[in-house]
Amino acid sequence: MGDAHWRELHREPIHRAYGRGADRVTFAMPDGREEVYHLANEYAAAAVVALTTDRRIVLTRQFRPGPQAVLYELPGGVVDAGESPEAAAARELAEETGYRGDVELVTATWHDAYSNGVRYAYVATDCTPTARLAHEPNEFIDVVLMDLAEFRSTVLRRGRLSDVGPAYLGLDHLGLL
Repeated sequence: MGDAHWRELHREPIHRAYGRGADRVTFAMPDGREEVYHLANEYAAAAVVALTTDRRIVLTRQFRPGPQAVLYELPGGVVDAGESPEAAAARELAEETGYRGDVELVTATWHDAYSNGVRYAYVATDCTPTARLAHEPNEFIDVVLMDLAEFRSTVLRRGRLSDVGPAYLGLDHLGLL
């Protein structure tokens, strides 16, 4: 059926804060009915599977208010207005971890089916600590270096990572699954 049978009739912002929001959106359905959806209106973001020259993965670890837990994360964040996703990936890697490397796009995916947010998955290879950390006031980040076997067995496969999709995509791209 595709998207030709759906037509947006009305969109009303419900909430906006921190570059995210929710919209109440009314669609004309393929059968003629109208249906209301509450959709996330989100920013584009980049996440980076970063490997050091000795093949360790560069991670961040911090408290996350949604699950109210300390999680491991891939370095990454918001693609600022006027910034390319690649530049955002490299900037976030440097700001959050102090590492720089050769950045390469893997792919782009949607945050989820009820969001307009795009997440860019990147890999960065040959990463070395060459940058100065530049955390935001609300970021209390620990930088963690972990070997790949430990990352796969104790973080990725046990639900202790917030960026599971980009992590698998990056590892697959690098032939490391």
